Amino acid sequence: MYTAPTIAQFKAQFSRDFPYNSDPKVGVTDNDITYAFNLVDVTINIGLYSSQLSYQMSYNYLAAHFMVLNIRASSQGLNGQYDWASNSKAVGGVSVGIEIPQRIKDNPDFMAYTKTNYGAMYLNLLWPLLAGQVFTVCGRTKP
Repeated sequence: MYTAPTIAQFKAQFSRDFPYNSDPKVGVTDNDITYAFNLVDVTINIGLYSSQLSYQMSYNYLAAHFMVLNIRASSQGLNGQYDWASNSKAVGGVSVGIEIPQRIKDNPDFMAYTKTNYGAMYLNLLWPLLAGQVFTVCGRTKP
């Protein structure tokens, strides 16, 4: 059985991504990470993973995705509006883009993950596990 990452492991993986601070007005707190971990626990399918490393990496990306959504929702309050999948965003002269296959963007089970770069990274790790291998056997069978 695999074990979920710790808060310290999460912080180590995303040391350049989030401003960590004990004051929620200034940065991300351990409580924010714990809440995101709780959301991952009810979402992730541990049976898909073949190693502790792949499980922890996917777990962390999914937690980061949920944490970004939680922070966006809390900062917008009742005025918040959820918009669906987008490929890229641009502000001034800086743009960010992640190509997400159309079949994923159109899939209601996966499209919500395309809302953050972390969700897209999670999908990139998860998709090969869901697609699996396809085998073709030539010949004839009897009913």
